[in-house]
Amino acid sequence: MNSQRILITGGCGFLGQHLLTQLTPCLQDGRIKEIHILDLKPPAVSLFDFSRYPNIRISLDRDICLYESISDAFAGMDCVIHLAGLVSFAYRDKGKLYAVNVKGTANVLQAAKEHEVKRFIHISSVAALGYADDPNRPIHEDFAFDWSIAERKHKYYMLSKHLADEEVDQARKAGLPCVTLYPGLMFGPGDATNSARLIEAIRNGKIPFHLPGGTNIVDVRDVARGIGQVLLNPPEQENFLLSGTNLTFRQINATIARQLGVQPPRKTLSRRCKPVLFPLLLAVEKFRSKPPQLTADNLDSAFAFRYFDNARAKRELGWAPEIDFEQTIGDTIAWMRANGRLER
Repeated sequence: MNSQRILITGGCGFLGQHLLTQLTPCLQDGRIKEIHILDLKPPAVSLFDFSRYPNIRISLDRDICLYESISDAFAGMDCVIHLAGLVSFAYRDKGKLYAVNVKGTANVLQAAKEHEVKRFIHISSVAALGYADDPNRPIHEDFAFDWSIAERKHKYYMLSKHLADEEVDQARKAGLPCVTLYPGLMFGPGDATNSARLIEAIRNGKIPFHLPGGTNIVDVRDVARGIGQVLLNPPEQENFLLSGTNLTFRQINATIARQLGVQPPRKTLSRRCKPVLFPLLLAVEKFRSKPPQLTADNLDSAFAFRYFDNARAKRELGWAPEIDFEQTIGDTIAWMRANGRLER
C-alpha cells in the first residue's frame, strides 16, 4: 500500500488522541505520510504529544457545521476518518445535535467527494443502530429498529447518529467508498466524562441504587486499534460493530466499587418507577435552562438492555476486544489518580 495522507475530524478528542497513539508506528515506518487534524478546539485533556511528530498537522477553529471552514483541508487527502460529533442527551440540544451530527457529517462527505478522497471511515455509535431491550438477544449491524420509538421518547442523540449514517449511505451509493464503525460506550484512561464521572460518583457514594438495564462498554484503546485495522486493511464489508462487553449496570457499579475499595449501591431501582420518573425528568428539562445530571433520555436508556454483537468484526476484520472491563476500570482509576482527578 502506498504511503497515505489521512485527515481526521475531531482528532483532538478522547478517541482521536488514542487513535493517534495507535497510528504513530505507521508514521514512523512510512505507511502514513501525513495526518491532518481538524478540530474546533485544542485537547481538553492532553493524552498525546503532538509536538513529537512533524508530520501531524493540527488546524483549529474548523467547524464542520460550516462547509467553507473545512473544505480546503480535504485537498490531496487519501482517506478521511470522521470522528467529530456532538454527544448530548439533553432535550434542549435537539437542534445542535442535528446541526453537528447530521449536517456536519453531510458537509464532511461533500468535501471528501469534491476533493476526490479515495476512502471514508465514519465513526458512528451503537446508538445509531437502536436496541432490542433483550439481554439474550444482542443486536448486530443489520438490526431493523423502529425509529418511531426514539422519536416518541425524545432520543435525539440516537436519531442524529442514525440520520448521519443515512448521509453516509447516500454518499456510498453515489460512489464514495465508505466504512461505518459502531463503537460501544467507550471507557478508558483519559476519559474525563463517562467513566470518570461514574467513578467519582461511586467513590463519593452518590449513586444510591443500580438502574435496572444494561449497556455495552468497550475500551477506547480497542476501538482505536479497530479503526487502525480498517485503515490499513480495507475490508469488503461496509459496517462493523466495535462493541465490547455487555454488562448490567449492577455489574458495572460493582466492578468500579470493588476496585475503589468502597461499597456499591445495595438495591436496584424498580422498573415500575420508569413511567413516573421519565415524564418528570422530561418536564424538568423543558422548563429549566440547565438539564439535570440524569436526563430523561439517560433514564430511558438505563431501563433497557442495550446489548450488541461484534461477531462480524471478529470474523471479517480479525478484531476483538483485548482489554477486559476490569483492566479498563483499573487503568482509568490509575490515570485519574496520577492526574489529581481522584483521591487515593
